[in-house]
Amino acid sequence: MKPLRKIRLGIVGCGIAARELHLPALKNLSHLFEITAVTSRTRSHAEEFAKMVGNPAVFDSYEELLESGLVDAVDLTLPVELNLPFIEKALRKGVHVICEKPISTDVETGKKVVELSEKSEKTVYIAENFRHVPAFWKAKELVESGAIGDPVFMNWQIWVGMDENNKYVHTDWRKKPKHVGGFLSDGGVHHAAAMRLILGEIEWISAVAKDLSPLLGGMDFLSSIFEFENGTVGNYTISYSLKGNERFEITGTKGKISISWDKIVLNEEEMKVPQENSYQKEFEDFYQVVAEGKPNDLGSPVQALKDLAFIEACVRSAGNKVFVSSLL
Repeated sequence: MKPLRKIRLGIVGCGIAARELHLPALKNLSHLFEITAVTSRTRSHAEEFAKMVGNPAVFDSYEELLESGLVDAVDLTLPVELNLPFIEKALRKGVHVICEKPISTDVETGKKVVELSEKSEKTVYIAENFRHVPAFWKAKELVESGAIGDPVFMNWQIWVGMDENNKYVHTDWRKKPKHVGGFLSDGGVHHAAAMRLILGEIEWISAVAKDLSPLLGGMDFLSSIFEFENGTVGNYTISYSLKGNERFEITGTKGKISISWDKIVLNEEEMKVPQENSYQKEFEDFYQVVAEGKPNDLGSPVQALKDLAFIEACVRSAGNKVFVSSLL
């Protein structure tokens, strides 16, 4: 059997996502990727990261890394506002990109990422790991098979309850967010990706967004009502500051499914869904896109832009308020 050609990968940004999410996945995929170069805003962070992966070359700047000839692709785990310029620089040097979500700070600049990707022969892959979660694919399968009849209503309530002990709270770029809605888009594009995967495109949205916690940067509470193109009505409510139990349900004309990470309950029947490392699955998919010519469906910048557009529409929504007093 012909050995697989490894992709030489440069890690750009050595923060939480690179260390705790991407690195474990890449260590399991050492037959597909070789980390050959590292850079970060602080050189000591890059050097620490390099020691964790076998001492690849450490560069003082992103530009030096791209000029080195040591990488076929870069893995960008950066503050969101840097995605666009860093993607552009990589493509100019003929280097493939896998980039953490959201695609950009807002839809307008996200469109520029899409445009760059469409003009380039190199791959731009937005790393949305929720598009690789088996439970969401199982839910999609059940809905499309008619297991609950015609879907009528989707309800997803998420209560994250971040406090001062949460590591993400203390990230500088999250404390003073330049991306629309702050945590609402940082985490919310995940949820948009899952909802759209299961039920398709979203036609219209009305929402209320609030800033409840002085600890978190930007808005941290959102409640929305919307309609999918297939007619399903949705409610997505999330709070990053309030604690509670998550609930994800889809009700149809012939039943209901409740979705969890490791199981789905169809009416009263519980179906176990094996959990997989969704970060590893996205890197495997990225490899197949770059090295084997697989269509870039799951890391598509267009899909990532639609995820962000959902959240930006929520944040911009005026709520279409009708005051009860006006009727009395």
